[in-house]
Amino acid sequence: MNAKRILIVDDDQVIANIYQNKFRMAGYGAEVAGDGESALEMLLKAPPDLVLLDLSLPGMNGVELLKRIRSRPETQGLPVVVFSNCFLPNLMQAAWKAGTTRCLAKANCTPRDVLDIVGKVFNADKPAKTAGAAHGAAQAAVQLPATNAVVVGAALMQADMEFQIRMVEDFLSRGPTTVAALRHHHQAFVKHEQANLRVAELYELYRLARSLSGAAGLIGFRRIAQLAGALEALLQELHTKPADITASTVRTTSQAVDTLAFLVAQAGHPQAEGPPPPMILVVDDDSVSREMVFSALKRADLRALGLDNSALALQVLEQNRFDLIFLDVEMPKPGGIEVCERLRKMASNLATPVVFVTAHADFESRARSTLSGGNDFIAKPFLLLELAVKALNWLFKAGLNSPPPAGPGAAALESHEAPPPPPPVTPNVITAQTMSDSSTDCSEGRKRSEVHSGTALADSAEFL
Repeated sequence: MNAKRILIVDDDQVIANIYQNKFRMAGYGAEVAGDGESALEMLLKAPPDLVLLDLSLPGMNGVELLKRIRSRPETQGLPVVVFSNCFLPNLMQAAWKAGTTRCLAKANCTPRDVLDIVGKVFNADKPAKTAGAAHGAAQAAVQLPATNAVVVGAALMQADMEFQIRMVEDFLSRGPTTVAALRHHHQAFVKHEQANLRVAELYELYRLARSLSGAAGLIGFRRIAQLAGALEALLQELHTKPADITASTVRTTSQAVDTLAFLVAQAGHPQAEGPPPPMILVVDDDSVSREMVFSALKRADLRALGLDNSALALQVLEQNRFDLIFLDVEMPKPGGIEVCERLRKMASNLATPVVFVTAHADFESRARSTLSGGNDFIAKPFLLLELAVKALNWLFKAGLNSPPPAGPGAAALESHEAPPPPPPVTPNVITAQTMSDSSTDCSEGRKRSEVHSGTALADSAEFL
């Protein structure tokens, strides 16, 4: 029986070659196309059994290629599994509308994951066996020599392990070079005064961030993949809309590049890359602004507790340790500056990163926020992707440093248990919301649970 043939469409030659080698090791035929036009030519000459398609292609993008595949009678029913950036939900929605078979978050998938999904897609196309055929297959399986099966299984596991080791070594070798290139192009982007040159540097930054995210996702370096993926999406948005380039977005992208450099330098075993889910506090008396922060955090699959009362926020902060705090400056007393000053005296949140969300971006406001103990600020109105990048940057940057001193509730948070809830308050005083990315995950393309709002703090103690 002829081996199934897979066409890999990806302009990142390194990642495409890795998948090609992995598929060939598994017994598939695999070819690579670096752009949409080349892929169409190959599809016309010899249609494969499945297409693995990256949506972020230069020139003809992946969605347009998918539409053309579905418009041709000879390829209309061809299984197409697409890769996308989970920070670009609109792109994934467009792929579903165009007729994709599966949609995967590229930064969350290893070659083994993709191999398993491809196998499921092929098996789904097989007709169901009759009872007699199934019985015969079962008897044939029983008659297979057990020793041979064990030997073959062990050999496959060994080959898979060696393949993984080679990928890790390759990433650790190439990663610092990619980060150095990111820094070089970001410095050039900042220095250029001509708009066309700045846009050209943005594209190079986007390309490098995309490559780093994909390479890190291949081997399970989740933090690097997630931050690089968020930065990739932000850079793509800025490249598309240069008018959105501000001092705030330049600062945020610069911080992200620096944090990626630290993460790559400290990269070790992929298994150690999964931190516990962080807890984020959003304090803002403006419901619209608070919902905007929630939406931005949702892009990064982060959950948050929202408070519209700064006095109540101080009570919560006294009893619970958070990993990150977004704090509005202009609130009824106590204002954001005072809240920050007071929380810096609490053992529970002495070192928690605080990001001020403010309409004031002048020097005086920046100085006040810094003197009060704030770590950063973001100016309103902000891009959702910018805040998502900033959140991941501070969460991962804090993870590189020593943990803050233990305070009330800290031990419970470290052991992933819910700490004691604060004193009960009346309903509708706060808004509690869990954040999740509505994009597909790697294995099944399912949506994770979404949010609820308007609940009392006592009802949302599980989030603290």
